[in-house]
This record gives sequence, structure tokens and C-alpha cells, in this order.
Amino acid sequence: MDRKEIKPYSQCNVLIVDDEPMSRLLLQTILDTEFHCTTVESGSDAISYCVEALPDLVLLDMNMPDIGGLEVCATLKAAPETKDIPVIFVTSTMDIKSENACWEVGASDFVMKPVNASTLTHRVKTHLQNKLRTEFLEMMTFHDQLTGLYNRMYLTKEIPLLIKQVARDQSTVGVIMVDIDYFKLFNDTYGHLEGDICLQNVAEILSDNIRRPKDAVIRFGGEEFLIILPYIDEDGTKLVANQLVDAVAKAKIPHGKGIENRVSISAGFAVWKATDVVRDDLAALIEDADSSLFEAKELGRNQARG
Repeated sequence: MDRKEIKPYSQCNVLIVDDEPMSRLLLQTILDTEFHCTTVESGSDAISYCVEALPDLVLLDMNMPDIGGLEVCATLKAAPETKDIPVIFVTSTMDIKSENACWEVGASDFVMKPVNASTLTHRVKTHLQNKLRTEFLEMMTFHDQLTGLYNRMYLTKEIPLLIKQVARDQSTVGVIMVDIDYFKLFNDTYGHLEGDICLQNVAEILSDNIRRPKDAVIRFGGEEFLIILPYIDEDGTKLVANQLVDAVAKAKIPHGKGIENRVSISAGFAVWKATDVVRDDLAALIEDADSSLFEAKELGRNQARG
């Protein structure tokens, strides 16, 4: 999603799940003019697709031969990656017991067969609108508006939850503190507008080189960035830190008063057991990485230390 706009309906992916070919075709025909639709014919295919593609909404038949709709919905709602996808049941029979079962597994709504095209379209729009607005508000809350990276609010509110999960799994957390070398001189030389563009370029390079789903790149403040790497050892963290330094250097962003007349970064990293981070506080781990960053600067910048 663009960090300034809510995604239009035409870009929303609606997954239609039904074991009857004619039902899938009917639902797709109704919705295809407004949304991008994908169809699958089984509950197991629906779960696999949702995990891989993360559709914006699922239109789900309640009665299917392999895995019933209720179980599919419950499975999606139990997984952190798919729990926020709205699920609308499509059913031909709906008594009080079935209706309650839909709500209990986390459904957002249900529609009755035979489907009324206008009602179906409006209900899909309503739930998509709610989801998109929630995502937009979350994006505005947890993302830095200049770079699009996560911000300090995300670091404070969400990262501790992630670290507690890593601690439960008895694994480790790596952090990398990154600082743009001689950034004040860059602003003094080229102006603050060019400085903002430089920050955006470096942020994009960092994001492009941090690829695992649970990793996070955070704008820590000014020209400083913080990378959180769960489930990683010291060798892996060192490798990533060096890759980031190399990637920024290879971009050759002009900086007349920088190292070799280009923008470069310094990085400091640290790796702790997640249980120690929970015990001693995340700030202590960040301070450890920050000490290594200071060392990298003292040794000449444009390098990683840890």
C-alpha cells in the first residue's frame, strides 16, 4: 500500500472458496467488476493460498468435503499472519446454532444462498473498507512519514511482543544500529530537501536488503536506523550488517564531503538471547549495538562492528 493513500477496491484481492464450480463462477462474475478475484475449490487450498498471498477478504462456503468452512476460518484466525483477513461465509442453510458457530470462529459476516448480487457486493465493500481503514491508521501510527519505515512507536509497542515470542522459543535477537556518515555535512552542502531525499534513498536500500518477514527496519531518529533481526545468530547478524554497509556504498549516492565522495553508513551490531532482552530491557541491547556503532565511527566509518 502507498504510505499516503488507501488502496482502491480494484486492487483488493478477494478469495472465493467453494467446491461447486457454478457457485465459484457466479460469485466471481458478481464481484469481478469491482475487485480482483481468485477462486479455489477446497478448504486446504484456501488455507495455503491465504498463507502465501494474504488476500484482502475471503468469501467462504460453509460446507466443503475436505475441510469445512468453520475449520478453515478458525485456522486462519489462529495464525498471526492471516488473523486479520475478514471472512464472509456463504451458506444455503443458517439456523441459530450455525450462525453462532460462524461468530465463534471469527467470521466477519455471512450471506445466504441464493446470493443477492447487490447485497453481496455492498457487504464485501463494507468489510474491505473497515480493513483498509484499519491498515491505513496502523500505517500512519507505526510508520515514519518521510521514509515509510517503522517508527519509534512501533519499536515501543510491537517489538517487545516479538521479542517475547522469540524468548518463548529460546532463540536469539540481533540488532544493528546504522548511522549515515557525515550527514550534517551533507545537509550543510546540499540543503535539507536533498537531505530528505538521501534519507529516503538509504531507507530504501536498507529495506531492500532486509527480506525476512519478521525483520524490522526502524527509523530511530534523524539519520539513525535500527534493524531488529529475530531468530538469528552472531554470524548472521554480522553478515547482514556488512551487506548493508556494502549496499549503501555500491549505490554511489553523491556526497562531496563524504568518504570517497559518496554517501556511506557505519553500523554496530549486537546479539543477545531473547530471554536476556526480556529481563534487562530492549534499551540495553540497543545500547550494546550503539557502543559498537561508536567503535565503527572511531575506526574510520563506512564499516560494521560488533
